[in-house]
Amino acid sequence: MKKKLLFVLLLLLAIGMGAGTASAAGKPTVILDPGHGGTYGGTAGYSGNRTGYYEKHANLEVSLKLKSELEKRGFTVLMTRTNDAQFSRISSGQDLVERMKVANGMIASGNNDNTVFISVHHNATSSPTYGGYETYYFNNNYASSSYPPSTLQRHYSPESGRLAIKTHNAVINSGVKEGRGVIANSLYVTRTANMPSVLLEVGYMSNPTEEAMIKQSWFQQKIASNVAKGVDDFFDVYVVNDKNGRALKHYTSKTDAQNYSKTISGSYVTYKKTGEVDGAAKPDPEPVDRPLVYGIYHPSVKMKDNLFGTEQEAIAEAKKWKNTRVVHTTTGIVHWSNYLDEKFVVLDGSDKPVTRFYQEEAAIAYAGKLPEASVIDDSTLEDDIVWSNFKRKNFIVRSKDKGEMIHLYNREEARDYARNWPNSELFDVWAQKVIFTNTDKTKYSYTPQNIEGADRLKTAIAVSKLLYPNGFESSKSQKTVVLATSGQYADALSAGPLAAHYGNAPILLSRSEALSTDVEQELKRLKAKHVILVGGTSALSASVESKLKSLGMSTERLSGETRYETNEKINAKLPSSDGVFVTAGDNYPDALTAASVAVVKNWPIVLVRDGLDVPSSLKTAFGDEVVIIGGTSAVPSSLEIAVKREIGADSVTRLSGKTRYETGTEAIDYFADDFVSNRLIVSTGTNYPDALVSSAVSARYNAPLFLVPDGSMPSALTTSLTQHSTEKLINRTYYIGGAINSSIKTTVNAMQK
Repeated sequence: MKKKLLFVLLLLLAIGMGAGTASAAGKPTVILDPGHGGTYGGTAGYSGNRTGYYEKHANLEVSLKLKSELEKRGFTVLMTRTNDAQFSRISSGQDLVERMKVANGMIASGNNDNTVFISVHHNATSSPTYGGYETYYFNNNYASSSYPPSTLQRHYSPESGRLAIKTHNAVINSGVKEGRGVIANSLYVTRTANMPSVLLEVGYMSNPTEEAMIKQSWFQQKIASNVAKGVDDFFDVYVVNDKNGRALKHYTSKTDAQNYSKTISGSYVTYKKTGEVDGAAKPDPEPVDRPLVYGIYHPSVKMKDNLFGTEQEAIAEAKKWKNTRVVHTTTGIVHWSNYLDEKFVVLDGSDKPVTRFYQEEAAIAYAGKLPEASVIDDSTLEDDIVWSNFKRKNFIVRSKDKGEMIHLYNREEARDYARNWPNSELFDVWAQKVIFTNTDKTKYSYTPQNIEGADRLKTAIAVSKLLYPNGFESSKSQKTVVLATSGQYADALSAGPLAAHYGNAPILLSRSEALSTDVEQELKRLKAKHVILVGGTSALSASVESKLKSLGMSTERLSGETRYETNEKINAKLPSSDGVFVTAGDNYPDALTAASVAVVKNWPIVLVRDGLDVPSSLKTAFGDEVVIIGGTSAVPSSLEIAVKREIGADSVTRLSGKTRYETGTEAIDYFADDFVSNRLIVSTGTNYPDALVSSAVSARYNAPLFLVPDGSMPSALTTSLTQHSTEKLINRTYYIGGAINSSIKTTVNAMQK
């Protein structure tokens, strides 16, 4: 089941951008987030691998004590998890995304000002002597277009800093050892929280002395009591607001706040801890123009004048038409539809229905506010569970050779999963017995294979020989080869889906000026009949095309004045699809990542760049899923916003990471269910030709392509590869090209054993 990434960015229509927050809207609320959980244990510290006590356990124990302390002080407290649960089985990165959907979904309507987010963690380092308590928060100085904060966190950044200082000082003043102090940074959970937020690193579990103390109830209680005091100090202020509700200044003294308020016409004072207004009733804010944030969308037709300022206006208009839905243009939440089903049902702890939603993400966000809740998809025969914060995944698919592969909620989903893998079985935790065994008894074995040549041309030939060791079969209807230049990537970025469409044609490379003897021999060995040249004569000269014709092959050239026009020519050759990838035309790693998924999904790739208009193919993608690969520095947010307004924000997803490697794993993890394969492909992320020709291998074996660096692997890449290797029985890894570090091969191979 596919999950669209849904970043819940709530718009505050009347909030100001003065110092601090606007007046309080409700009872002070604290959202506690015990970091990690489930399969993501966090650091093992000094002894976790031996004792089984990981960071996730310490995080939850401190958070539960903190909840109790905060409630004693009168705060409403919600927790993202109250047991050993994860938020996504796809990857640790996706787990953070889903975690923050739940956290942001817990904010009561209009109460962002009076809600804070605290994520509890424990640290680790390579030094066994380093230790101490640390506090992290998002600072606007660290805002990045590649890793953007939420719109609201930009506003709340000063308050996040104030919360960090108040809670940190309360803990350190109690005698707890300090580490690096209060640290401004751009961690995912703090920068995407739609309220003031901090991340606490309680101590270093890699320090054996500190780890032993961290496990003690008295120490956990000391941390909880003093963090609660710091939260109380944060809220114990008087806020001077202007007549439009914008916060101007904070005071610890009510008198000082009142005196300052007297100097500002129309201003008033609120006590942040209660939201009470001092003196005269709070004035209504001046009318403001409402942004058009609700759109009406049809699955196949452009709706004229489809944007509205309120949900009610949009729904009233949508009811006049068949097959319409109302979508928030920023959050992507579907608010109403006359053709979609509200199939996602939130159940309470007794499995009684609470409410229904059109989208899984919206249902999960709502369910996360409840102490015990589940979300089911009632369109399935057995009302499949898609999320729960208290139920266990009681069906385990395990390999008889490698052990546990995956835990799932639903019997039939687990049975279908087991059917994909030989020598596997399905274990029912409730019944304590095996309830299904795959009849294919093939024993698991693993073999790595290097596919490389002396240069990029010969590596492409080696890939061609892997795909067609005996050349094209006489019965093959399309004996086609795609030919691209070996000198530049510009024209060939979207060649992968083209090659896949033409019977999974191999992609060969040629020098611009002439066809090499090796490539000529490979074309003959394949018994190729037709060659598609990608790019103009500056990429592949007229003499190359002439040589191909002299060999008795028909040719076809796809080219335009720019790489973007060439991309349009390529996509015009492809059949209609139910989705499209969008990636930057000047960022080859993202495009090559998209290609390995596109050939499996049978989706085209649309190349874009900053300054170009939204391509017409995206303006008409009404019923399609649009997946953007890459951050906002590669594919500008202005284009994303424009596409969302054209076709509906619920149809648009962006997948990106801090690096090209993390972006790659985000795409693979998101589409993990499409890669039902016992093969793995690895190629370099620093040189485009090897990865370019690898997409044909993805198409042949339904396998993902992992791009790797020259040096050590980033943690996100390691996590994704580990997860993929656990949940699939990989019996062959193809290492494409000779530029892959031997230590990386060793690491990947070890994951399969």
